[in-house]
Amino acid sequence: MWQFLVSGDSSAYVELVILVLLLAYFFLHRADPRHQVSRVSVIRVVLIVLVYLYLLLNWSSNIAPVVRHTSVFGMLLINLHLLSLVIQSRLERPYRDALTAYCQNVTNQQFLDRIWRTGKRFYYLRFFVQSLFSGIFPFKFLHDMAAGRIRDDVQGQIRDCLGERQFISLDGIAAFLQGHLAADDTLPVDFKDVMTQAIDGFVSHPWIETQVNEYLRTAVEAPENIHNPDWSRMWEKAQKP
Repeated sequence: MWQFLVSGDSSAYVELVILVLLLAYFFLHRADPRHQVSRVSVIRVVLIVLVYLYLLLNWSSNIAPVVRHTSVFGMLLINLHLLSLVIQSRLERPYRDALTAYCQNVTNQQFLDRIWRTGKRFYYLRFFVQSLFSGIFPFKFLHDMAAGRIRDDVQGQIRDCLGERQFISLDGIAAFLQGHLAADDTLPVDFKDVMTQAIDGFVSHPWIETQVNEYLRTAVEAPENIHNPDWSRMWEKAQKP
């Protein structure tokens, strides 16, 4: 098997065909927004092609057979690297889809389970090689790395939702309070009814909803402006020489 991969007159051409197929895959999916990590940049493609051409020229020149076999082996390594990126891209797609779905309904526990399941598969594969040289138990390294990256991705997805819709809003606060109120079995029924009416009455007025949403937006984007709306202007003025 090894001799078939690295020796023979047709081995380099086989590797070249595989390279073209792999690069064609990335070219066809270059605009897919779900390939945030596994996307192959133009610079990387250029470098890969240049290295590949160098190895191909070495293989086709009149050099020692050992060097020819080494060139084919280098082509094989490049193709294996691209193949691993293809597999990563296939695993990243369902993970990004799960993040998008979670942003639309953050109260659904199934979306979080789906994010963890798909994200763990993706990041375990992505950092598998690093885990072997991490100096700690590989599975612990992979678990910690996946947990940190997934948490960052979820937070980043929520920040992206802030630009598309009012993710943190008065309605969201009301739903949070009502959900915790209904889940607390230690509270008496009469108290729950009173609190539910109070929440509904507070959020029903359009003026209050507008002011609270503006407060939440300012708290997220520019908290320094909450109690001093002119803070940004004053800061810019202070920075002038």
